[in-house]
Amino acid sequence: MDVPQIALTGRQQREQQYYEAFVKHRPTQIASLASFQGEERRPWNPYWFVIERVMAQFRSREQRLLDFGCGPGRYAIPFAHVGYDVYGFDVSPANVDAAAALAVNHGVSERTHFTVGVAEALDYASESFDVIVGIDILHHVEIARAVPECLRVLKPGGVAIFKEPVEAPVFDALRNSPLGLAIVPKHPSLEAHLTEDERKLRPADLRLIRQLTEVRATRFRLLSRIDTLLGARAVTAQGSSRLEIVDRYLLRAMPFIGSFAGTVVLECRHR
Repeated sequence: MDVPQIALTGRQQREQQYYEAFVKHRPTQIASLASFQGEERRPWNPYWFVIERVMAQFRSREQRLLDFGCGPGRYAIPFAHVGYDVYGFDVSPANVDAAAALAVNHGVSERTHFTVGVAEALDYASESFDVIVGIDILHHVEIARAVPECLRVLKPGGVAIFKEPVEAPVFDALRNSPLGLAIVPKHPSLEAHLTEDERKLRPADLRLIRQLTEVRATRFRLLSRIDTLLGARAVTAQGSSRLEIVDRYLLRAMPFIGSFAGTVVLECRHR
């Protein structure tokens, strides 16, 4: 693949180097299509929720969708199966190659187009996309530059949907305290999928995004953050997280506790 010459910042260089290694450490050969095939729905899971919102926007195969920081393509493939003409970019050439190979494996190479690029300077014409989707990407980029670029390439009436980790009061204060870092350090790790520069979105980041665009926010992961400690006990026979289901009802009944949740899905539209 011919890699375009892009002047990368120090942060972008570190992210690129990390994901060049990560895609080899954890290769993706199959993309899950379960979240849009069949009748099952899991609105309490943020990833399934995003897929449902993307499906709700679909009108025709002429619609173009941008996978904003596509990684190895595990979400671009379902979007193409929904019917969108899918474009995706990533700072890592290895990720772009992996995404292209995954599209071939799933028979959607004609409906997918992947390129090397950065979120802060998109190489697409203005008003190019009906839908933009970013999964766990904004906490890796410079939001003040990336979000305006996202809005620039979004068509009037279109929607940009982002799923992101967010800092929560008390929990993240303890996690980032000297004691918390001593118990569980935050070193870059391929095993933990943790880069040097990533950080959860903070209230100031959310305020900035709201200044730039109209936002609908849906919160997830309140009690379900302890799923990793519970293991198989946290999962129903159908594979759903019991605590995610509890979280959905708690957050809908008491939206004021949403600031304590660890994940947010942002649906952004032009004002």
